[in-house]
Amino acid sequence: GDVIPYIVKAMDELRDGSQVPVEFPTYCPINTTDTPVLLEQVEGESAWRCPNCVCGAQDLQKIIYHVSKDAMDIDGFGKSYVERFYELGWIKDIADVYNLDYDAIAQLEGFGERSATKIKDSIEKARHNPLSKIMQSLTIHHFGKRASQLVAEEINHIMDLATWDKERFLSIKDIGPVVADNVITYFEDERNVEMLQRMETYGVDMSQKEEDKPLEVAADAAFSGKSILFTGTLLRMGRKQAQELAAKNGARLISAISPKLDILVVGEKAGSKLKKAQDLGTVTIYTEDQFLELIGQG
Repeated sequence: GDVIPYIVKAMDELRDGSQVPVEFPTYCPINTTDTPVLLEQVEGESAWRCPNCVCGAQDLQKIIYHVSKDAMDIDGFGKSYVERFYELGWIKDIADVYNLDYDAIAQLEGFGERSATKIKDSIEKARHNPLSKIMQSLTIHHFGKRASQLVAEEINHIMDLATWDKERFLSIKDIGPVVADNVITYFEDERNVEMLQRMETYGVDMSQKEEDKPLEVAADAAFSGKSILFTGTLLRMGRKQAQELAAKNGARLISAISPKLDILVVGEKAGSKLKKAQDLGTVTIYTEDQFLELIGQG
């Protein structure tokens, strides 16, 4: 669960002399065009990246992620459909997802009216997703779920970000310089701005929704200003429901045991997180029943 493997040392004594140093590719190995693209490694990171994709491979993967459950959650629009529509030239970037010809889809082998209608209904629903989900689905490096939610609370429309400077991003708690730089770079690219504008033309609502607005929490809320984490199996509610109740009562949700944690709510089979919290000695530990009593639902 919470063990992160790392390299302790090299076993030099096991080498027989046949080993050779790993050589990373200089140019993008996926690119099949006549234009070679040099790979880049960002200082402080291990990954090598293709900074200027010209072959479309990155665009395809971005579309696959965009429609996935973790992003826009377009039900019935899986990876195989994206790849097929991409090969047919029907979608070249994220915006094209919202401008499909459903009559043509219905005529494809293996589809039909029912499949086309299901995709259409799912895409129609996605047009009205929270702004935070839209921003997360754009695959801006390091601009994930939590960062998107924090930024969505502060803007009325996605294009507001085109005018933000780094200082404005850093004024939001938990938004760091790397995220700020990546989002700024994204909106400086005219191709990205044009794509977002086409998405809006195709009916995607790029404005802040009710779900994006920060929760209004009373100053005397039970967990105002406190960080909270749930562990173990809760018996009276699901984990997501418990987290929503905590947030409505002023708590800030975090994902791991650390000195920043104020409250740990434990269910059955709490495991190592409980032990770590006890070892810290600074964490208040509640049972599920105690948690509910504190928010008036005991």
